[in-house]
Amino acid sequence: MDERRVSLKKYGKEYWKAFLAEEKEKISCLDFRKKLEYIWEYYKLWIVGVVCAVSLLGYLGIHFLYTPRDNWFYGVFANTYADIGEHSAFWDGFVEYAGLDTKEKNVIFNNNCFFDPAKDSYNQYYNAFVAYVDSKTMDIVTMETEDLQALGAKGRLMDLSNREIAGSLADKYADRLVYAVPKDGEYSTQPIPVGIDLSDTCLVTELGVYGESCALGVSSLAPHLDQIELFLEYVLNWEGANE
Repeated sequence: MDERRVSLKKYGKEYWKAFLAEEKEKISCLDFRKKLEYIWEYYKLWIVGVVCAVSLLGYLGIHFLYTPRDNWFYGVFANTYADIGEHSAFWDGFVEYAGLDTKEKNVIFNNNCFFDPAKDSYNQYYNAFVAYVDSKTMDIVTMETEDLQALGAKGRLMDLSNREIAGSLADKYADRLVYAVPKDGEYSTQPIPVGIDLSDTCLVTELGVYGESCALGVSSLAPHLDQIELFLEYVLNWEGANE
């Protein structure tokens, strides 16, 4: 360590020692209330800064250590203002029905996504939606039936007739399948099943998430097919859904 650095270190300590001694002497003759008033008057910015820094570090530490990072299930409920997001009664019911421990992994109900899949130009919500699909984050999306068909035609939804990736969904819900003709003619020129009709379920009849029609599409890269089946069972068997 060179002489300059030694000098700075030495005099830095001496300065702060003298400063603290002077401040201590200033408040030594004050009563407790006056001491607090003095400290707050001259050091409130420092106090607020330290408190904010400690709070931020505490929050980040808790978030890093205790917040689950993987998902049990990720559903997008597009184009609705209904209260069915995380910790809603609908969300709570599914978590309980599926027996999922949200301390271990997340269950995400994203109801903050608004876009028209029939348009050729898109907004930031659609860009986020595509990111959910391409990153293998999203499992399902619900929309009004015509919107889902338009989305399915663009190739963002799973072809439910493909048993290798969709399993038995097409067989199990054959009477509810929603079809679309792919815009990519090389994939198919015939209608393929891209969704499951849920118009007679609680999403329309009880909860009013959608007006008259509703269909569920499976992300083309959905990571949790087992949870998708549980979600479909939950919606179809939801108390009052089919009354």
